[in-house]
Amino acid sequence: MVAKLREAEAALDHSPQAEALSEIAGLAATIAEQYVDGRIGALLPKPLLEGKKPVRDRELLRVAAAVVLIAGGVVGLAFLGLPDVAMATVGTAWSVLILMALFGSNWASHLPVLELFKPGP
Repeated sequence: MVAKLREAEAALDHSPQAEALSEIAGLAATIAEQYVDGRIGALLPKPLLEGKKPVRDRELLRVAAAVVLIAGGVVGLAFLGLPDVAMATVGTAWSVLILMALFGSNWASHLPVLELFKPGP
């Protein structure tokens, strides 16, 4: 399903925009209708999905990479001997850059990852 939606989105770059938007709207309406009818496993008809490879969900892998890179960066910063205020500022900037690199424009929705690095009580 994701592959078909991405294909329709990619058509925005090379097809007349009205046609591409119409296709995306049609797909969204079909998905909504199927969802309301309780057909969660078949949100789009099989003929639309023929020849499309399933898209792998790598979200968990990217979150894990973000945690490791942020932790590694903060440990590296500790060796610089910066004052606490500078350490917090640079650590936050590093964290945001990692989230932006891994999640693009959706980076802000992953800010809860930073909760893992709060000092304990």
